[in-house]
Amino acid sequence: MRKQRCEMSDRFNLYGFRGGNLDEVERLISDTLGVEFASRESSFKGGAYFSHRGSDRFEVTIERNFTDDEGILSEPEFPLHSTLIFLSYATSEVERLLNALGEIDPLRSEVIQ
Repeated sequence: MRKQRCEMSDRFNLYGFRGGNLDEVERLISDTLGVEFASRESSFKGGAYFSHRGSDRFEVTIERNFTDDEGILSEPEFPLHSTLIFLSYATSEVERLLNALGEIDPLRSEVIQ
């Protein structure tokens, strides 16, 4: 990831993408933030997903808003967003870059306790 001197936030952010597939969203976020993602697999996360963890607690994952065995979406409050971007401990610059993307929607932000 590019070196940044911005203050790190003890916040969790959730963004959503309405269309496309995981590979397209991974390329968009990778290009925007200058990070590399690892492809991962987890039944808990609905199958394939992408993950990046920085050396300073910064973490971002890109996952499907999948329907579980009981027919419930992983993020049921956001049924229009097929892809979810989970962001933890990001710098204010990372948040600014993601918020500037017109293709993703900020969905939720919480302070990490």
